[in-house]
Amino acid sequence: MVIKAACVGSLALLSQCAFAQDGVTLYGLVDEFAQYVNTGNGYTAALGSSGQWASRIGLKGSEDIGGGNQIRFVLENGFNPTDGSLAQANTMFNRQAWIGVSGAWGQVRVGRQNSPVFIDQSGQDAFAGVTQASGMDNLTTFAFRTSNTISYMTPEFGGFQAGAYIGLGDAGGFRSAGSSYQFDVTYEHGPFAAFVAGQWLKNAGDTTTDHSILAGASYTIGSATVYGGYSDSKWDDIGIDTRVYGLSAKYQLNPVSYVSLGYAILRDRTSQNNNADQLGLMVEYDVSKRTNVYGALSFLRNRNQAEYTLAGAANAGLPLAYPGADARGLQVGVVHRF
Repeated sequence: MVIKAACVGSLALLSQCAFAQDGVTLYGLVDEFAQYVNTGNGYTAALGSSGQWASRIGLKGSEDIGGGNQIRFVLENGFNPTDGSLAQANTMFNRQAWIGVSGAWGQVRVGRQNSPVFIDQSGQDAFAGVTQASGMDNLTTFAFRTSNTISYMTPEFGGFQAGAYIGLGDAGGFRSAGSSYQFDVTYEHGPFAAFVAGQWLKNAGDTTTDHSILAGASYTIGSATVYGGYSDSKWDDIGIDTRVYGLSAKYQLNPVSYVSLGYAILRDRTSQNNNADQLGLMVEYDVSKRTNVYGALSFLRNRNQAEYTLAGAANAGLPLAYPGADARGLQVGVVHRF
């Protein structure tokens, strides 16, 4: 259930409040799954959180300030419904915490924000970059979000939209440790959609600049949508230098059922040749407007000392028994939105 109110007194994080905004919304999502996975030493059954979508709870609101302009804010926290813990320890709003202003001219935001690479990733494959079935998600390295960030997003022009993000680092500054530069350009017209997005991030020690570039395109034909994805990631501080290519398709069986199939391949450009590839299948069923169930069947093949795992929207996946082990298994989960 979506709750819109002038005062949300039930939040444990807020003892009392008196909002003057046009509207404040309390919202959230709970994703819980069971899995049966072999990571190199026999099959293991386990429960997990955030398999298709990251479990979260948040507040968002807006205020009309005239002239077609609005003040907006989002405060969003991730959590693990399996045990009730925070997704990131000692952090109240690890997913988003920003305030901004929007109008016909576009939108400016300031604070902790989702990166454009993370936002656009869903356009890379039929799995929307989530569940264990998504090879593009499991094999690609990038930062999901950045703090101390200023962003500008243009309005839509003929199907095109663009964004620019500047992160001021851990202690402030355009070139300091933790600083970042990001962008994206998206296009959507009729059955065709495409995007390109990139990020450059100074590591915490101010010794390297890590970068990731993602691109994707899709085309819908009747009940089927075909996707192509590409990523280029070079993170010197963790020894990552890879390219990933993916091809997938999603088919709508009926108004409430979908099936997706995809393949992704990673090529390691370091001297280790830690290549990998993955084949994935996913089925979704909408129980209601706010609840769906999903199932994912996956096989991920690691080469040499590669250590890629069957992950999900916001979980790392079960660890491998040893470097180079293959991972295979089944994931079944339920998502409820409120």
